[in-house]
Amino acid sequence: QQVASSRVKLHWLDLRGMGISAMERLCLEEFLLRHDHRSWAVVGTHEPLSHRFLKQQKGASENTNSSCIVVMGIGGKPKLLLNTDKVKEDGVTVVKRFSGGGTVVLDHNSLWTTWIGRNADFPHIEPFPRPIMKWSAETAFG
Repeated sequence: QQVASSRVKLHWLDLRGMGISAMERLCLEEFLLRHDHRSWAVVGTHEPLSHRFLKQQKGASENTNSSCIVVMGIGGKPKLLLNTDKVKEDGVTVVKRFSGGGTVVLDHNSLWTTWIGRNADFPHIEPFPRPIMKWSAETAFG
């Protein structure tokens, strides 16, 4: 499905009900970012670590808290943004995505919305968090 306006071609991918994990969602987003030339809006809810397609290493989940996952943007610094001792103690998985975005804690109730925008499709929006958030609040959700 494609959402079009006079300025933007935005392709829509609704992953609700697909049964993929947060890690699998991040893999898909990275694939779209690196290998697809289109701009995307991706939405969905995901179990933090219950994978549909990725193989779980034996013993990898013994001390892992599967109720949530912390996802950090590429520039996030764990020692500055996380209580690393508590994260380790609680067995929370922390991953970095290859795109921007802040640090978020996600569980199975979190509704994710991801924008993968190409500069050519969004020449009127600076590629920085505040202008993107302003555009999404006013135009996409407004």
